[in-house]
Amino acid sequence: MKKLNYTIEQVELLGHVEQKIRKLFLENPVPAHGIEHISRVVEWARKIAPKEKAKSIFLCELAAWLHDIGRLREDNPGEDSRKHHELSYIMLQEWFREDKAFDILSKKEKLELLYAVRYHWNNMADKYDTAWILRDADKLDAFGKVGIERVKELFPKDEEWNLYLRHIYEIFIHVRTKTAKKIIKDKKLMDAVEKEYKSYLKSKIEPVEL
Repeated sequence: MKKLNYTIEQVELLGHVEQKIRKLFLENPVPAHGIEHISRVVEWARKIAPKEKAKSIFLCELAAWLHDIGRLREDNPGEDSRKHHELSYIMLQEWFREDKAFDILSKKEKLELLYAVRYHWNNMADKYDTAWILRDADKLDAFGKVGIERVKELFPKDEEWNLYLRHIYEIFIHVRTKTAKKIIKDKKLMDAVEKEYKSYLKSKIEPVEL
């Protein structure tokens, strides 16, 4: 994979993080949010960040690799009350302390990554461009045929995934960057969502009787 004017140290850290995360998620599969999802979010971040003139494309890509690591702990005993984004934040704090590969990052860079990871669900958390670029990259994987497949994997019962389909419209409204909006339009990513949602609604229409 071609790197985007990264230093040798940055390339090495990205390679280390990718290997680390692939190993963890292959050993511990997570429905709809596994390594396939993470890899796609990374690719979207790499496409969005340069066009949005991100201050650090490197941090945007690194945040994309790290954003869902908390999924690995979400169902662990005692962790039920904490959401994956909070667990991702906690895990990343631990990695910064324990994994010397992250020592190439400055304190400022680490804080930016922690912020982006912790708030990748929060559309009002805009302290860093890394945060909103990560959110848009994550959102893009909710649309199109891939998004529909992920919904059905996550919610086997149609009533459950119907509710999430509605949530996708909220996600769509909060897409922030011009680049992500153009991708959605050019690739017609909402068409599959519209088709699936309309099909579901029509299937629930029955004759009314007095």
